[in-house]
Amino acid sequence: MKTDCSQRILHIITGLETGGAERSLVNLLAGTLPGEGDRAHVVSLGGRGHYAPVLEAHGVPVDSLGIGEGVSLASAVRHLRRIVRRARPELIQGWMYHGSLAASVAGMFAGRRVPVAWNIRQSLYDIGTEKTGTRWVIRALTRLSRRPRAIVYNSHQARAHHEDFGFAPARGVVIVNGFDAQRWRPDAQRRRAVRGALGLGDDDLLLGFVGRYHPIKDVPTFLDACARAMAAERRLHVALVGEGLNEENPALASGFARLPAERVHMLGRRSDIEAVMAAFDLFCLSSASEGFPNVLGEAMATGLPCIATDVGDCARVLGGHGRIVPPGDAATMANSISEICQLTTEERQAIGAAARQRIVDNYGFGATLDANRALYDTLTKRDA
Repeated sequence: MKTDCSQRILHIITGLETGGAERSLVNLLAGTLPGEGDRAHVVSLGGRGHYAPVLEAHGVPVDSLGIGEGVSLASAVRHLRRIVRRARPELIQGWMYHGSLAASVAGMFAGRRVPVAWNIRQSLYDIGTEKTGTRWVIRALTRLSRRPRAIVYNSHQARAHHEDFGFAPARGVVIVNGFDAQRWRPDAQRRRAVRGALGLGDDDLLLGFVGRYHPIKDVPTFLDACARAMAAERRLHVALVGEGLNEENPALASGFARLPAERVHMLGRRSDIEAVMAAFDLFCLSSASEGFPNVLGEAMATGLPCIATDVGDCARVLGGHGRIVPPGDAATMANSISEICQLTTEERQAIGAAARQRIVDNYGFGATLDANRALYDTLTKRDA
């Protein structure tokens, strides 16, 4: 489903590397009408990352401020001011903590009453686990949270956590992630091709993990669970898709050392995740914190039985069509992996089919586009 993008909207995001928030922004802007992409404009506080060329291919101009790449903060602020004056946005939306703070700064540069919205993409279980700079930004946003016209959260848990911390409840709105069920779907041809390239037979079971390395993803717990489950289930293979998910990462070396190397497939960053995911037999998300993880919805739409930690809105999204385990509990995660492996092919497929139908019925991409469009219309019409 396509949606009109008639306002000039300036999106400011922390960076454009491969992550859930970044992909959600790309999906949103790629869903606008052909020819309307030039009415959106993206600013990355960091570098161009992975997604700048993707956005530009959709006709969306991208500026990068280079913070963290040798550019001084003062220079970056001056650059942002020039971008705002040139783009003349009718709405400014920040993405993630730093992007939201920058959006409020950009709103002051606009020189007129331009509405500002924030977009918060994670839960806040414990601010102490955040970096020092991020803690400062979160506290600053708390004090400023009555100023934006809207604070968009991608999960109910994220909204509850931030409002408990002090974010203004009157500004909050939840717009959940949506998924294109035609893009994310079971595909026998892709399954055969990917599994053939990995040397897997029909009886092998492939457990998938997708996501770049980050401490919040708790990859060590996942690897611990895999070691336990692979010892009990000789058919089980593991595929890890994402940057930094290999034995060369010092934080993961000991975990990989416990796994049977011949049954571990480290695929790195891939541009064909839809095809790779179609080759999985089951999927696991091991995060210590999430809002609404895109990858869980994508795996469900692909028809996979899923195991996920009880963080963010994972349990709400699964809706009983999968396994929920406590975060950091490798033993319970391993047991859930083993239980799904021991099911018949038909039983696994039935769980996956129910999970896919839940996404189709409740988390369609068109509904997410419409919700954003309605919010943008409401915010810009206030100044009409």
